[in-house]
Amino acid sequence: MVPTVQQPLPTESDTLLRRMLDKIVAFQALLMEEQEAIRSLSFGQFTTVTLHKSQLLDEIRNLEQQRRTMPSSPRAQKLPPALQQQETDLVVAIGQTDRLNRLNGALIGQSLEFLEGTLRLWQRSPESAALYSSNGAHVQETTHRVRTTG
Repeated sequence: MVPTVQQPLPTESDTLLRRMLDKIVAFQALLMEEQEAIRSLSFGQFTTVTLHKSQLLDEIRNLEQQRRTMPSSPRAQKLPPALQQQETDLVVAIGQTDRLNRLNGALIGQSLEFLEGTLRLWQRSPESAALYSSNGAHVQETTHRVRTTG
């Protein structure tokens, strides 16, 4: 018979830590999806991802609040290696999430600059002035000529 090593049963804090790590990893996946939406200027996808991020962030905050209200155990001073690794993984995941979030913020800024620049060009262009009024409403063309350049 092969001897088995008794694994300690997961405690409430172990389970909570695992759930937090899972939520952080899921949040990272949403940040990657958000990057795709930003790069493709898919406003519908961006809105959907933002909604999911908000819901997931509420869940993460709730787990963190649970963690903070848990009574401290004597085991907290000397954690088993597996739990120490889990905590390290969580810290690394939080750092990665922060970097992804900052990158997305920069991408959003760049996208806004691009859209604002494009809008300014359209507002100065005589062709666009004929297509849209000052309040952005579509204006019917009075002539049906196609203008080409070159």
